Amino acid sequence: MLDPIGQLSPLQHHLLRELDLCDLPAPETGPESYAARDLDTDEVRQALPTLLWAGLVEQRDGDRGTLRLTATGAAALRAAECDELAARLSAVATFAETVERGAAPRSAGHALRRLAEGTWSLEQAEAHVAAGDDA
Repeated sequence: MLDPIGQLSPLQHHLLRELDLCDLPAPETGPESYAARDLDTDEVRQALPTLLWAGLVEQRDGDRGTLRLTATGAAALRAAECDELAARLSAVATFAETVERGAAPRSAGHALRRLAEGTWSLEQAEAHVAAGDDA
């Protein structure tokens, strides 16, 4: 999918994920809604014009209105999630080559689980196996 703003920043991705769950008040009118979601209202205010311009988010009732994810925003969010999962799957496949070279099963299993969950990078998983750590 062609995304009008390119790759989403971590903040944009986080905000779109939250808006996918529910509409949010404008940052000025409901800062507690953003704090509860671990979002900084100043950062959201800075990111908002780009998201509005790109049509990923809409704001109803003017500047103090409700923020809502658009269909384009939902598609951009799904595309970003798909890219993230494809990168993770690629890392798992690459890691399988490391395991084929003779890693200890328990160490490799632990590293593979962390890699698949997305909590470790490929480099971290390979370093864990190379060090012979056993969990």
